[in-house]
Amino acid sequence: MTSKLVTFLAGIRRPAVDHLFLVYRGGTLLVHLSRTPGDEDSDLTASMFTAIDSFVNDALRHRGGGHVRSIELTDYHVAMGRGRHTLLFIVYRGRESNRLERHVEREARRLEDRHEDVLKGWDGDMDRVAGIRRDLERRWGLRDAGKGPRRIPAASVVTTPMRPAP
Repeated sequence: MTSKLVTFLAGIRRPAVDHLFLVYRGGTLLVHLSRTPGDEDSDLTASMFTAIDSFVNDALRHRGGGHVRSIELTDYHVAMGRGRHTLLFIVYRGRESNRLERHVEREARRLEDRHEDVLKGWDGDMDRVAGIRRDLERRWGLRDAGKGPRRIPAASVVTTPMRPAP
């Protein structure tokens, strides 16, 4: 009985990534990957995380800056990574993990390095993001959350520069 309990508790404590959101500057959702398909509104969730990130960063700017690195929710944690053009949000269960948070920060910058040709000056064409989606699926072991490719009108793609990653 004791060994089963230890195994059960060990499984709960290890971080398990449930969702990945890649958001273009200004809040446009590029990719949502998930461990299991769900009925949540991906665009709304990504917008919420983007708004929290923006609000906290703006509120703390006068105190010397810094960026939101994670958010703790009741049952989940959100690790955030910032690139030149995108924000990467990872939603995970289990024990808070500084190691995972650092990995997300590095992965956001590496992802942009690998896909700079698509992300720099992206025009809203979701077909151009397919390679990024496949790359993230392979690296994180998650699947497309089911929204499928869509075309974002170029006029709605915000092209204001993000603050550089620290």
